[in-house]
Amino acid sequence: MGLQSDTQRVSIRFSVVAIFTLSTTLLAALAIGLHYYFGSGLAKDAAGQLYANVAEAAAKEIVSFGDTTADIAELLTLYPEVAGANSGASQLRLFAMTLSQHPAFYGVYLGHGDGSFYELINLDSSDEVRSALFAAQVDRWVAVTVAGEGKQRMRRYDYLDNNLVLRFTRSEPTEFDVLTRPWYLAAMELGGVQNTGIYPFSQSQTYGQTISKRVAGTDTVLGIDMTLPSMSAYLRGQIVNSDAISFIYTPDGGVVASSAKAQGFGDPSSTPASADAEQWARETLRNIARDEQRHKKLVEVDYDGQPYFAFAEPLSARAKSPYFFGILVPAYEVVGALMDRVMLSVAITAGFLFLLLPMSWFFASPIVRPIRQLAAENDKVRERNYEQVKRVNSRVLEIDELSESMVSMVAAIQTYERDQRSLMDAFIQLIAEAIDDKSAYTGGHCARVPELAFMLAEQASRSSAPPFKDFELETDEQWREYRVAAWLHDCGKITVPEHIVDKGSKLEVIYNRIHEVRMRFEVLWRDAEIEYWQQLNAQPITKERQDRLVSALNNGRQQLLDEFAFVAGCNVGGEFLDDNKRARLLDISRKTWQRNFDNRLGLSPAEELGFSEPRLSVPVTEQLLSNKPEHIVKRIRPAVYPSHLGINMDVPEHLYNLGEIYNLSISRGTLTEEDRFKINEHMITTIKMLEGLPFPDELKNVPRYASTHHETMSGSGYPRRLPGEALSVPERILAVADVFEALTASDRPYKKAKSVSAAIDILHKMVLDNHIDKDCFQLFIRSKVYLRYAEKFLTSEQIDSVDESKYMSWEH
Repeated sequence: MGLQSDTQRVSIRFSVVAIFTLSTTLLAALAIGLHYYFGSGLAKDAAGQLYANVAEAAAKEIVSFGDTTADIAELLTLYPEVAGANSGASQLRLFAMTLSQHPAFYGVYLGHGDGSFYELINLDSSDEVRSALFAAQVDRWVAVTVAGEGKQRMRRYDYLDNNLVLRFTRSEPTEFDVLTRPWYLAAMELGGVQNTGIYPFSQSQTYGQTISKRVAGTDTVLGIDMTLPSMSAYLRGQIVNSDAISFIYTPDGGVVASSAKAQGFGDPSSTPASADAEQWARETLRNIARDEQRHKKLVEVDYDGQPYFAFAEPLSARAKSPYFFGILVPAYEVVGALMDRVMLSVAITAGFLFLLLPMSWFFASPIVRPIRQLAAENDKVRERNYEQVKRVNSRVLEIDELSESMVSMVAAIQTYERDQRSLMDAFIQLIAEAIDDKSAYTGGHCARVPELAFMLAEQASRSSAPPFKDFELETDEQWREYRVAAWLHDCGKITVPEHIVDKGSKLEVIYNRIHEVRMRFEVLWRDAEIEYWQQLNAQPITKERQDRLVSALNNGRQQLLDEFAFVAGCNVGGEFLDDNKRARLLDISRKTWQRNFDNRLGLSPAEELGFSEPRLSVPVTEQLLSNKPEHIVKRIRPAVYPSHLGINMDVPEHLYNLGEIYNLSISRGTLTEEDRFKINEHMITTIKMLEGLPFPDELKNVPRYASTHHETMSGSGYPRRLPGEALSVPERILAVADVFEALTASDRPYKKAKSVSAAIDILHKMVLDNHIDKDCFQLFIRSKVYLRYAEKFLTSEQIDSVDESKYMSWEH
C-alpha cells in the first residue's frame, strides 16, 4: 500500500464517537417517545373514566332532580290551598315556601279551566330571570296573574319583597291562554306527572322545562318550572378540568344545560359570545351522539387549529332520559402535565448530551483532524495544484488508506489530463490544419498566426510600458488558453466555400469564367473573318477592294484583342477600377454575338431553378457581357442570428451575384459584396462553434479571443463592431498578428506577398485609421517581433530594411 507508519491502526468504527452520541440520542428519543405514548394512553384512559363517573353522577342527579320535582308536584296538588278557588294568600305563602326550599325551581303556578292563571316566580333562580322581568334588587318574588277574556285579558305583575310585601304593580294586555299551553294540555289529557321538555317561558322568555300535574277532580293544573341556568349550575359544580365544558344535550345537538360560564353554550335566550364556537360544539356533540362506536370514548377533534378531546355518553341507560352527557376539553388539560414531564425529560437529556459534547469532541479528533487535512488536499486537487498535494497520515485505517488513494488518484488525474490536453491540442491543430489544407493558397495561416501572436504576447507580458503594466499571462493555463484561441481564430472558415476563399479573379467561381468570355471573343474573331470572306466574294475581286477589306478585318481583330485584354485585366483585380474603365467595360459588354445552342441543356436541377425567364428559340443574339437573372443565387435561409451572439453586420440581399458585368465592375480586389460577407461570415460561424463548446474554466476566454481579431479600434469591424475600449490586450495582439501574416503570406491567390517594410507601412496606416491598436503596433516594432517572425517564416526576398524611427516618433 505504499509508505506506512509502524503505529498500530484501528478501524474507523471504533473512532467515530459521533455514533455514540447518535445512539444515545436515539435511545433517549425512543424512551421519551414510549413514555409519552404509554403515558398519554393512561392519561386518556383516566380522563375517560373520570368523565364516565361524572356522567353517572349527572344521570343520578337528573333522576333525583326529576323524581323530586314530580313528588313535590304530586304533594302540592293535595294541598287544599291549591284546589281552593279563594286561597290567594295561602297559595302565595305555600308557593313561596316551596320555592325557598328548592332554589333550582323558577316558579310554581296554577292554570284553570276558565283560562285564568296564577304564578309565583323566584327572582333568585337566575340573573337572567330578574333581568327579563325588569325586577329591582330589592324584589324577591313576582306574582303573575292572568284574568279576563279576549281583548280584555290582562296580565298583572306584583313585585314582592322578601316578606311578601307588595312593592310595585304593573299590568299589560296579553294573549296568553292557559288552555293552549302544552303543559296544561298534557296534564289534562294524559293525567299523572308530565315533563314538557325545553321551551321558552311565557312570562320571562327564559328557557327551561315544566313538570305539570292535574289537581284531582278539577280542571286546574299545577306546574313547576325549572330554568336552564339552574340546571347548568349543577354542571358547573362538577369540576372536571379548569377549561373543560360539560353539556347535557339532545341527540340533535340541542344544549339542555352547560357548565360554560360565558354566554353562548347552552342558553338559547342569550347572544353567543362566539357563534362559530357554539356551532362547532353542537356539530361535534351531535356527530358523536350519532356514532355509537365513539360513545364513552375520548375523541380527538380540532377547533381553530387547537386540539381538543370530546367525550359523550347517553344518559338513557342510567336516567331513562333521551339526553346525552358530553364534555369538550382542550388537549393540554388531559396530556398537559404529561407533556411538561416529557419536556423536562427532553431538557435533562439535552443537558446530558451537551455535557458529553467536549468528550465527543476529544474522541472525534483522530477522525476530524485528518479528514480536514484531506479536505485541504482535496481543495488543491479541485484547484488543480497537483504538485502541492501531500499524503495525510492517520491512525484510522480507512482514512489512511483514503489518503494514500488520493495521492494515487492525483497521479492518475495528472496523467489523464496530460493525455486529454494533448488529444485536445492535437484535435485543435488538426482542425486548423484542415482549414489550411482546404485551400491550397491559404495553407499555413492558422499555424503562423499563433506563432506571431505568441511572440508579441511574450513581449507584452514582459513590458513595463504603461499600456501593458497590468497585462501578463502568468500561468501555463493562460498561455495554453491563448494558444488554443489563436489556433481556432479562423475555425469558422471551414464552412466558407473554397472558391470564395481562393477567388483569385473577379469572374472566378468553381472555375475562371474568363475562358467563357474569351470564347465569345473567339466567336467574334471568326465572325469577322467570315464577314471578310463573304464581302470579298460578294463582288468581283480588285486589289483596292481586297486591301480595304483586309485592313478592316485587321482593325477589327486588333480591337477584339485590345478589348479582351482590357476585360482580362479587369478580371485580375490588381488595379483600381475607376469610372472611365467602368464606362469602357459597359461599352464592350454591349457587343453582341449569336448563340445557336439551347442554354437549358445539360443543366443540373439546381441550375434549372435559377432560370426564371421563358426559354428563347435559337439562334439568340446576346450581349458579350451581361448580368442575367440566373446569375442571382438567392438565400435559402435568412441570415438571422441569435441576439445573445451580438452580431452587428450588414447582410446583402442575395447569397451570391454571379453577374459578369457586376463582378468585373468591382473597384478593388476580386470580391463582391456577397463574397465579402460570405468570407466575413466565418467569424459568426467561429462564434457559434466555440460558444457551443463546453470549455473548462481555464479555457473560458477562447471563444472571445478567437472571435475579435477582425474588430477595429474605431468600432467599425466585424462581426460585432466592438469599440476599441472593449478589446483586451490579447485580442488587440491577435488582430496585429492576423493582419501582418495575411500581408506577408506568399500563398494568397488574389495578391502578391508584401515585403516586411511594405507590410509594416500598411499596418502603420491602419493605426492612423484607428483600425489596429497603436501600442501593440509600436511594441511589435520596438521589440523587433516582425523581424524574428520574418526570419522564421518569410522568404529572403521579402526581408528588407525597416525605418523603425518613423513609426515610433508620433506621440501617444
